Amino acid sequence: MDVFKIAKLNINGLASRTKVEMLEDFLRRQEIAILFLQEVAHSSIDTLRSYKTYTNVGTTDRGTAMVTRNEITITNITRLPSGLGIAAKYRGIWLIKVYAPSGTAKRQKRERFYNNELPYLLKAFPANTIVGGDFNCVLNQTDSTGHFDYSKALD
Repeated sequence: MDVFKIAKLNINGLASRTKVEMLEDFLRRQEIAILFLQEVAHSSIDTLRSYKTYTNVGTTDRGTAMVTRNEITITNITRLPSGLGIAAKYRGIWLIKVYAPSGTAKRQKRERFYNNELPYLLKAFPANTIVGGDFNCVLNQTDSTGHFDYSKALD
């Protein structure tokens, strides 16, 4: 049985080479095998040494990505047109990265995402699924230290 680390990170565009090098250093020192990214703006992360990058920048101009060590092969890559989700298969396990719209002003957009887009990534996948990312809401007020952003669709 393989044991490896999966992490999630918001890179907020990550445009400079210095920041890309900092990301490479983080991946190496933390021994991350698979990294879920959000707020991916362009291809600067395509140059990560010893890693393969699968990006999904869609209609929102910011998107998602999966980064894997070179020796990890993922297949069946599925991308949401909005860029807010990406899925792939690794040895019979489905990996799904979600980045739901954030903020009170985007509540309806977030509900549409959960009702219409996320099911597309989840519909054909078996029980062996890892879902990670930023859901930008909580299901219980005790899970929030600030504004309680509840999503009926996610619940």
